[in-house]
Amino acid sequence: MPLRANMEPHDFLEIFSRKRWLIVFTILLVLFGASIYCVLATDQYKSTTKILVIPPRVSEALVRPTMNYSVQERLATIREQVLSRTRLIKVIDELDLFRAERKSTSPELLVEKFKERIEIDVIKGKDVFSLSFVHEDPMTAKLTATKLASFFIEQNIMVREQESQETAEFLNSQLDNTKAKLEEQEEKIKRYKSEYLGELPQQMEANLSLLSRLQDQEKSYAEALMRAADRKVLLESEMAKLQRQALGPKDPTDSLFDALEEKQKQLQDLSARYTDDYPTIIQLRREIGQLEEKILLMQGGDNEGTGEKIGTSSQRKTPIRRIRGESADIRRLRTQIDALNLEIAALRREKEQNRTRMNTIEARVARLPEREQELVSLTRDYENLKRSYDDLLNKKLQAGISRNLEEREKGERFQVLDPANLPSIPFKPDRLKVIGLAFLGSLVFAFGGVLGLEILDPTLRDTKEFKYFYDIPILASIPVIQDEGYIRKQNLRKKALLAGIFLFASAVAVFLISFKDQIWIILRIHGGSE
Repeated sequence: MPLRANMEPHDFLEIFSRKRWLIVFTILLVLFGASIYCVLATDQYKSTTKILVIPPRVSEALVRPTMNYSVQERLATIREQVLSRTRLIKVIDELDLFRAERKSTSPELLVEKFKERIEIDVIKGKDVFSLSFVHEDPMTAKLTATKLASFFIEQNIMVREQESQETAEFLNSQLDNTKAKLEEQEEKIKRYKSEYLGELPQQMEANLSLLSRLQDQEKSYAEALMRAADRKVLLESEMAKLQRQALGPKDPTDSLFDALEEKQKQLQDLSARYTDDYPTIIQLRREIGQLEEKILLMQGGDNEGTGEKIGTSSQRKTPIRRIRGESADIRRLRTQIDALNLEIAALRREKEQNRTRMNTIEARVARLPEREQELVSLTRDYENLKRSYDDLLNKKLQAGISRNLEEREKGERFQVLDPANLPSIPFKPDRLKVIGLAFLGSLVFAFGGVLGLEILDPTLRDTKEFKYFYDIPILASIPVIQDEGYIRKQNLRKKALLAGIFLFASAVAVFLISFKDQIWIILRIHGGSE
């Protein structure tokens, strides 16, 4: 009948009672199948060894190890190396594993099958990990676990030494590259300082001090020129006064001499400031030469007292003098004036040189911010490379110490804490667990199957079910008529039940007789374990 929403517990009990033999046979068949599996399944034994991670014997505060990752991370690397195809095939050949499968299975599949039997677990909170191997033979499981543990220990030592060596080589290469860059940067700074000597930031104080001294010299030159000019004016005034007193009546050449002296004075002033190629200087020299020729012609061709012939001023050794004799005072004053002219010219040259040096120093000081920025950029790169070089050098020294530590086996090591055991109880299959799960599964399958069949059965067996599905008044209820067909059907069911019981009992008997030795071993193993 279809299940109703308002069914009570006795309704379900009625269904299960009606299908009781189906439930019983379902449970028995599932349990019988689980029993067959437990007897026929191959026993697999698990051998486990524990490996202790021994910390370095030298404190990490003194020597920093090159490998600073956790046990889990290191095991992942070592596991891949230990469980490589080449190494596992070597173990398979040495221990003669998978003897039957070798003929029909490729080496790759054998390696994968071998890996599936290996278990590696890290114990949380402790530097200990366990390595297990599962095999049908307990002695083979023990030997294989021991072999793999020795591989792990050997590989750990090899990996640590190899990583220490690779770290040292890498640091050496990085150190050489950084040293080359550092020397190149040092050469750049050296060339820069040589090229811009005098314009460097550290020379600012020296430049300012030199500029201050040059400015003081500038003032000294200006004062000296002023004093010399004042003396010259005073001497010229005194000489002019003496000349007027000595000349008496004015000579026709006096105006020419006055003009000549004026031109010579202008020439001296311009010569102190400009070169000989200056156009005004060339013009003045030409005019001075013309005036000298006129004076010489008017004086009769010779310069009195000198004996020189007429010629240009550049061809004469002595300057033209007035024909009338000059007093000793006038000659003395003229000598002093000539000396002052030379002194003034020298002071002006020195002042100009001093001004040139001042301009050079001022230009250097003006370029100091630019040079400072460029030098800061070069120095910053140099300091960064220097810090990187020092850091790499320190790491290289640490790597060398750490490598020496590994070579002397003073670093972190693996040591067998518990040797691989010889298992006496199978790891798989867990027969009690299989039987328990089979029993629970049989109950679910049996009772669930009965309810499923009841849902698919459209038969209505009483008035309550009829009233639930149909809103029709019931006038009468006819009981089951137990005629010959009904009786024959009931007898057939009894015979089928008896046949099923007989067949099941026969199957169980055959199974017990055929596998009595295995069953006895299993019972003895589990009885001993309890």
